[in-house]
Amino acid sequence: MAKILEKPEELKVTANVQGVPLTLARNGEKQRVTKVYQSWQKVEEWWGKEITRNYFMVKTSKGLVCDIYRDMPESIWYLSRIHE
Repeated sequence: MAKILEKPEELKVTANVQGVPLTLARNGEKQRVTKVYQSWQKVEEWWGKEITRNYFMVKTSKGLVCDIYRDMPESIWYLSRIHE
């Protein structure tokens, strides 16, 4: 079962040069990404503007399994879904 957040939560993420997340900080608590289960990219158009997002389903050192994404080109990371 997964909980989709009504409003994505902004995260602080460090990533490697390929853009794969290595750590994330949520509510001031930093967690290591211990596994990347999958990654995908979505390209959509919203009100005539192209939106590109790079998604990752990850597991953290605290046991959190979630979907996060990087909104391009602003390079802002968000939490969008929590898996139970």
